[in-house]
Amino acid sequence: MQALEVLKISSLSETVLKSLSQNRISTLFDFLDEEITKLSAITKLDISQVLAIRNEIFAKFSAPLANGSSLLVKSIIHKNKLNTGIQSLDTILDGGFPTGYITEICGLADSGKTQLCLQISINCVKQSDSNVLYVDTKGDFSAIRIQKMLDAYGCSPKEMALIMFKIKVVHIWTMEELIDFFKHLKKETIAVEKLSMIIIDSLPCLMFQHLGDDSKIGLTFLNTFVNYARYLCKELNVGVICVNIQTRWVDMDAADLDDEADTTDREHLYIEKKSRCLGKYWSHIPALVIKLDKVHDSNSSDTEQCSKVDVMVVKSNSLTNFNLKCILNICDLGVT
Repeated sequence: MQALEVLKISSLSETVLKSLSQNRISTLFDFLDEEITKLSAITKLDISQVLAIRNEIFAKFSAPLANGSSLLVKSIIHKNKLNTGIQSLDTILDGGFPTGYITEICGLADSGKTQLCLQISINCVKQSDSNVLYVDTKGDFSAIRIQKMLDAYGCSPKEMALIMFKIKVVHIWTMEELIDFFKHLKKETIAVEKLSMIIIDSLPCLMFQHLGDDSKIGLTFLNTFVNYARYLCKELNVGVICVNIQTRWVDMDAADLDDEADTTDREHLYIEKKSRCLGKYWSHIPALVIKLDKVHDSNSSDTEQCSKVDVMVVKSNSLTNFNLKCILNICDLGVT
């Protein structure tokens, strides 16, 4: 705690400070902790003068007061939801992705995760003046892909250029690079104006090289990334969306069946299991997790470019109803 001398008040003369010090009152906290009448007796100052000193301390060193009105205005100015622009998805998310928190989009390979992220990026910058930071870790971000989606919406070349300009793309290849990049964002040595969303597609691509590492360096990297991501979420009031991969394997209990066994019985013994990557630690990090499952339609052909995807909320810290679902149509020209 700072010493009383820092106040530089005329009433706190050297004689007064010496008297206070002799009574073990040498810091601001000591002064505030003592009774006013006792301070007046020690310093020979009027009670009004002691109160003036206390008010000076409060004015200089106390945190600013916040009332309900100012907090309400702040909550109105700062959005707490990021609208995805996809009506059915926004409905099950109660308005969109939460700002100030980490969201996970997970699913099996080829379930439409990247296409959904591209569509969300387009809708986010299209309906506002905000920017999206798209972190590509796979090297498959395609401006032509976005151009086709915008062309399907009937956007003019000028509108396309403006939308694509507001989607800032960064290529990251290692966890060290990702952490260093987030560190620069925190220190504001790298700044993105009017940033509303950060999309990382995908996080497991950076973590796979550390899986099974006995030194736990991968877990250290992941924990450091989470700390930076949470800081940026709160300080910049943005949503951080991390794409995760879902793995699938089959329990081979049917391997011991005779070749002449009924194929129907064999199929019942195959148990398919799915799990999200990145381990137990990560499973508790996202405030919201949505899972994508491609719907296999027996009437559709393999050559069709559009597919139906079942989207389910599997975890949420704010939604009261879990396991909410919607169906999205995902194709090369967009997501609806």
